[in-house]
Amino acid sequence: MAKFCPSCGKSLDDAVQFCDGCGAPQNAAGANPAGAAPNPGAAGGPAAKVQEVFAPEDIEKNKVMAGLAYILFFLPLVACPDSRFGRFHANQGLLLLILSVGGSIVSSIIPILGWFILAPILCVVVLIFAIMGLVNGLNGKAKELPLIGKFRIIK
Repeated sequence: MAKFCPSCGKSLDDAVQFCDGCGAPQNAAGANPAGAAPNPGAAGGPAAKVQEVFAPEDIEKNKVMAGLAYILFFLPLVACPDSRFGRFHANQGLLLLILSVGGSIVSSIIPILGWFILAPILCVVVLIFAIMGLVNGLNGKAKELPLIGKFRIIK
């Protein structure tokens, strides 16, 4: 029975303790089949972060839609509504849109400081996050965006 890395989704032998693709520690309980949630205590106790695991077929079939989610967040929801990988990236794209709109409103309310300092910084941050998400989606990775990626609106 094959198992998959909870961090990157790479197929692994049952006996490995660390992923040879990303170096993530593997749970000691044995197999971690595609689509199964990883053991929450496997990487450092109850406070360890639990990452979703996606089926390799889902990733391969829908990674273009996942990448495009950072341009139009709802695209994976329309084009591949049953894809968990697509929904993950649609959620990340929606969070980026909320950050962009909310940050623009706040920076437009604050005179001078907001217009000339906060707004350009926000634009650069949103652009960097969008590029990171686009690249991760197109490469078949499910990495959360920094700072905002941990929130789930689309489940």
